[in-house]
Amino acid sequence: MEYQDLGLAGLVNLEDWQKIQDLFSEVLEITLRTVSVRGEPLTTTSRLSRMCSEILPGIPRSNELCGYCILTNEKKLPDIDIKKKNNFKCTFGLDIFTVPIVAVGNRTAAFIILGPVILKSRKTESEYAKDAGDLGIRLDILTDALIEINVFSYNKIHNIIKMVKNIFSYMAETGYHKKRLGEIAPKVLEMDPVFSRYYEEKILGSLLNASSRALNADSGSVMTLDKHTNILHIKAASNLAANIIKKTNVKMGESIAGLAAKTANPIILPKDADKNNLSSKMKRSDIKSSMIVPFNKWNTHDVYGVINLNIVRRNRAFSENDIQIVKELVKMASIALLPLYQERAL
Repeated sequence: MEYQDLGLAGLVNLEDWQKIQDLFSEVLEITLRTVSVRGEPLTTTSRLSRMCSEILPGIPRSNELCGYCILTNEKKLPDIDIKKKNNFKCTFGLDIFTVPIVAVGNRTAAFIILGPVILKSRKTESEYAKDAGDLGIRLDILTDALIEINVFSYNKIHNIIKMVKNIFSYMAETGYHKKRLGEIAPKVLEMDPVFSRYYEEKILGSLLNASSRALNADSGSVMTLDKHTNILHIKAASNLAANIIKKTNVKMGESIAGLAAKTANPIILPKDADKNNLSSKMKRSDIKSSMIVPFNKWNTHDVYGVINLNIVRRNRAFSENDIQIVKELVKMASIALLPLYQERAL
């Protein structure tokens, strides 16, 4: 596969991409949509506001990015170079950002349209009244629509853009590796079976990195199950000591990770501490919250491993939404590893 063929639609399942986009939009409370490098919409808009669906489309050419509002328009973006400009000023003092999604190297596979948002603070009522009068809109209709648009600090929006770019680029890169692996796996595995283990660890490391960034976790690991011994071993880790990584061997049903693997049910601590006597298994008092999510191989029911994430620096607990995000990221990783699973089954 040549680099010029890195269109997002050819790398990932857009239905899965849409689900993750919807989740991130809900968690971040921000509008998101994905478009191709040529400006064609690839997804429907997540968390579409009245401002975008009702107000802005009625204002001809409200800004050069929207045209007649790219968030609701099924046609190509206006003839502008979104590759060279990442911030567009919208009507009523709103801002829209374009986030490049990179599949491999510096090659852009798509853009995520992020916003509109309000930066720093809202305008005064008199300023909005002037805007409404100039454009022939009732002030109460305008202010009701603006309530749905969230206010972000410059630092917050910078962090959101960085996270969106990292997570969605990870998914695009995972799709690229799946395609490349599907082309070369049979020959390489025949020559060197070690390749499958190397590639597996690479994908699991990327999965851990993406999950940690998405949920702002301080440390974590991915463990996989050795079916011959029924023991979980760490395959990827973040901010864990080397001796812990080397010595950690967890039997199915033992410790918190082993129990999550045996029951195939996620665990959030301290919320689930009273279940199955888990409080007695919590050994690190410095951890404010932990999340352990078991996962399967692609289209199988057998537990393949668990992903563990920890929060240490601040008082925040993982949520059910966080579990769903990790599950969707795991799904993307398992799809990338599918060629390896197929080869092992031969």
